[in-house]
Amino acid sequence: MDIMTTALEATDKDFERMIQMLTGFFVTQIAGAVATYSLADHLAKGSATAEQIAKVESIDSVATFRLLRACASLGLVTCDDGLTFTATPLLGTLRTNVPGSLHSLAIAWSAPGHWLPWGRFLDAMSAGQPQTVPVLGAAIWDYFAQQPEEAAAFTNAMHGFTSGVAQDVTRLVDTSTAKLAVDIGGASGTLVHSLMTANPQLHGIVLDLPDVVPSATASAAALGLAERSRVLGGDFFTSVPEADLYLLKHILHDWDDGQAIHILENCRRAMRPGGRVIVIELLLGEIGEPGPAPFMDLNMMVMLPGRERSLSEYRALLKQAGFRLDKSSPIRASMAVIEAVAA
Repeated sequence: MDIMTTALEATDKDFERMIQMLTGFFVTQIAGAVATYSLADHLAKGSATAEQIAKVESIDSVATFRLLRACASLGLVTCDDGLTFTATPLLGTLRTNVPGSLHSLAIAWSAPGHWLPWGRFLDAMSAGQPQTVPVLGAAIWDYFAQQPEEAAAFTNAMHGFTSGVAQDVTRLVDTSTAKLAVDIGGASGTLVHSLMTANPQLHGIVLDLPDVVPSATASAAALGLAERSRVLGGDFFTSVPEADLYLLKHILHDWDDGQAIHILENCRRAMRPGGRVIVIELLLGEIGEPGPAPFMDLNMMVMLPGRERSLSEYRALLKQAGFRLDKSSPIRASMAVIEAVAA
């Protein structure tokens, strides 16, 4: 029988847009190079030529010019005389040591640990399984244990990403009745340190893999929080310390439903009376709604056994683990701060 269709013919604009999409993996590597060679930090000091930057970074000057020319097309820099480049605010997102810095994230996502598994995206689609073991020889966390430089970049990326939302979380989460907070999988401890800085009575624990301990210890010391801080190298699937407040930022999305419930159940068992869990995650909205969550969902499929979820799906996970969702507060970039109490 005839198949009726309402499909419209693609226009020149559609073809141009698709070309932009198809060159997306070029852009990831460009951003990684920009971060690796600290272009944002160099140009934050003032305009510079490709030759000047290449000399400082000990890289080829012609290649540096070609990189900067591509950056100009992406809106990262401007160039009025054909030689001298000036940073734009967009490039400023890749500066180091600024709140919400994406510098280390650009390095981490363009490095082999993330890049190579995404090269097997069709295998992830056909198998419905992460591709880290087939291509890296290990699950991502085990791979990072074997690759300290990439692991450090990822830890720094989480610090930068968390620093961009820490003030929002600190503003929204009432810690006045809490004495001890645990940052589950907290990397360098950015989130719990922010809460501790705002509340001088709050003590904090960072629970993460043993190789992360030095970073979190150094961060607490640098902020003058060493006396109120502890760092535990451990496995949140085994147990978590007793506390009043549990922080889970971008943790549950790494795992499937059963594993996520297991983590929450461990928190529920260890929680002091009147305690709470704070879940900070991207939320899936309606289909077609703009935002990063559907893309990050595919990243979870490629890299880990996890997935992004809607608010109702998080409510269901919390309920199965013995919690009741108390409130959810939207913050930037499709993220939400979800607070739950014992049911």
